[in-house]
Amino acid sequence: MTVAASTPPDQILPALAALLGCGADDLRPLLPRLVSAWTAEDGAGVIALRRTPRADLEVLGGARPGPRQAQVALTLLRAAMTSGATLSAYADDALLPEDVLRTLGWRRAGQYAEWRGALPTQDATVPAGVRLLSLADVPDLTVRRQAQATYADRLGHTLVSAADLIPDAHGSDDTVGHVAVDASGQGVGICRAWLDGDTLTVGSPGVHPALRHTTLRHALLRATGDAARERGARGLIMQAWGDTPAETQADAGLGLTAVEVTPIHLSR
Repeated sequence: MTVAASTPPDQILPALAALLGCGADDLRPLLPRLVSAWTAEDGAGVIALRRTPRADLEVLGGARPGPRQAQVALTLLRAAMTSGATLSAYADDALLPEDVLRTLGWRRAGQYAEWRGALPTQDATVPAGVRLLSLADVPDLTVRRQAQATYADRLGHTLVSAADLIPDAHGSDDTVGHVAVDASGQGVGICRAWLDGDTLTVGSPGVHPALRHTTLRHALLRATGDAARERGARGLIMQAWGDTPAETQADAGLGLTAVEVTPIHLSR
């Protein structure tokens, strides 16, 4: 029988890193956002709970593949559920199989998808009063934070940090990425961009909830794609978290193909 032991988050980094295939130092920046953790007594798995911009806590880690994976994952998740918080988790067969989450009564509430295809060429109207600007032309960190915060209610996203706001954050290219600014100067949308040869990689554009009924999302994607095309890009990879079924359908309408889909589940 597997037993899950509550463990201080700073003590689980080596085990979590080994499970995720990275170095413990790579995970150290996450420590301020980790609220609790559990390890399987036999080393067969480890999970930690991370704060998100939403009310849920995200489950990181899981159980090693093998004949006991389901049992270990169930034990760890049951221990985490005693926290009383709403939990979210990616249904990843290598760590937390979807059948395990369903056994616990968790429901599918979103997904991560990787879309691929040609750079979009479809026209998309920019809403009245909104301007699209190159991120390189918006050094104001307040505007950048407002724009980045448009992801705050979307399942699967993480808290905004100072490292996400600086120019060319995480290796992105601010001369290609775009931000949407409303008539009052507030950041109401964003599309970060990475160029690698002839391929543009973006995160699914973030849009303020009040503007999600408009075509701003695709206008941001089109503007970013046009800037990348001028730099020789031809193909697009878009990484999307927490998009609605309507947004997923709209992306397919752009001629993009979802080459990878990982469901995200909520505990309640």
